Amino acid sequence: MTLDELYAEASMLSRRHWGVPFTGHIELVNRVWHNYNGKFVWKRSDPNAVPLIRMSRHRNAERMRSAVLGTLLHELVHWRLATEGIPHRDVNDEFIAECVRVGAPISGSTSAQNAYREYQAKRRYEERTGRKYDEAEAIV
Repeated sequence: MTLDELYAEASMLSRRHWGVPFTGHIELVNRVWHNYNGKFVWKRSDPNAVPLIRMSRHRNAERMRSAVLGTLLHELVHWRLATEGIPHRDVNDEFIAECVRVGAPISGSTSAQNAYREYQAKRRYEERTGRKYDEAEAIV
């Protein structure tokens, strides 16, 4: 996908899922990536920093369009939560919940997959008991 296509998709996805325009930047790098499909980069402490979604032309070319769009949506979840001041790491429950809500893939990293399984277990507990998981922990 071209940079223009990624921006167009990011704008459409952002409006669809959050009702706001995409205000970050997208960068396509020419490096070959083996361990990443995309990266979200933003130094909030730097007042001049702009949220950035970075993707690899080579990595994108190896993957189907639907997979690239899934990665873009995943990175957009990072962008949206970060710009709202909400925890946005792959292992945060807030991030996982938003990925589930919008249909974005969960990172394949071990820590993210473990956090996703724990998130699912908490939701099953809540459905089974009708209580929030955090409330149950406070009782113990």
